[in-house]
Amino acid sequence: MSDKEKATPAFKLIPGTGFLVDGFRFPSPSVKAYFLSHAHSDHYTGITDNWSAGKIYCSEVTGRLVVYLLGVKPEFVHVLQLDVPTDVQGVEVTLIDANHCPGAVQFLFRLPCGKRYLHCGDMRFSPALLSNPHLCRSQGCTAVYLDTTYCNPRYTFPPQEESVEYIAATLTALLQQNEKRRLFLISTYVIGKERVLLEVHRRTGKRIYVTERKLGALKCMELPGLAVEDVFTTDPRETCIHVTQWGFLGDTWPYFRPNFVNMEAVRAEHGVDEVVGFVPTGWMYEMKRRTFPVREKGPCKIHLVPYSEHSSYKELRDYVQFLRPAQVIPTVGVDKDDNGKSAAAQLKHFRNLVMLLVMSSQKVQ
Repeated sequence: MSDKEKATPAFKLIPGTGFLVDGFRFPSPSVKAYFLSHAHSDHYTGITDNWSAGKIYCSEVTGRLVVYLLGVKPEFVHVLQLDVPTDVQGVEVTLIDANHCPGAVQFLFRLPCGKRYLHCGDMRFSPALLSNPHLCRSQGCTAVYLDTTYCNPRYTFPPQEESVEYIAATLTALLQQNEKRRLFLISTYVIGKERVLLEVHRRTGKRIYVTERKLGALKCMELPGLAVEDVFTTDPRETCIHVTQWGFLGDTWPYFRPNFVNMEAVRAEHGVDEVVGFVPTGWMYEMKRRTFPVREKGPCKIHLVPYSEHSSYKELRDYVQFLRPAQVIPTVGVDKDDNGKSAAAQLKHFRNLVMLLVMSSQKVQ
């Protein structure tokens, strides 16, 4: 066994298949197929423009994004359709929507022996997912590889719809006040939080400024019923609503630290009276408050909105309760060098919901 094979986390390997999920830092001749759940950097790390280790199986949107953003040669991208069971080297593979970001999927692997493994990638559980017949087929699966980003009872944030409504309504109300010239900044990643932007556009009728790179990524996503050029612009002078890169308004981990220096510089550059920022993230410690917190310094305000595209603690438990898998394998917040302690700390939250619990540092049967 090579050093890379030894270093490969168990939660990235699907037993009995030679399949590797979101593990591109660990290419190996023993890997028969590579799977990418979505186009976020913590999942595609290891993929570069000279990738040649093997075909990357993914959704259509993710395939376009890795070609556009990473320069991967199209011949190394193998697109699978959503909700269509497909044979991949003798294993039935089905892509199921993950309700995370455009193109994000869960992988259901059904082996010839009958074992079923559900790898969630990153996902946000929603009751709407339960109508998916393929997800229903996942009930009682051999193992679920679970996105445990928020596997802690303190992370109980509101539904996405409530957070999106807050941002859109607050921004719209401020736009209708004419006493001040305002610039609005919304923090996002290159991919993600599109629901927020689309609702802001729908409510205000205004186009939203994005960078050329962001616009190209949006075109890859094929947002339903919309022409990207009608919603977004690359001319910052055309609109008072701007998308800004994640971290520009402040650091969010381990707690929020606003960057009013950046905001004041933008205010001076654009010659406005006030700059209003929105930071939609699940990493908020004040989500038990009835109102979402606002940080303020002079003419600069930042609204902290507990919005996430990962499952909350309650949603994680609801999902596992629905699936009733034989095993739960955490995929986030697991330290492979702590002898399973971090995995054990997470697994205690699902102890009454599954038949068997295994540490993600152990080999899955």
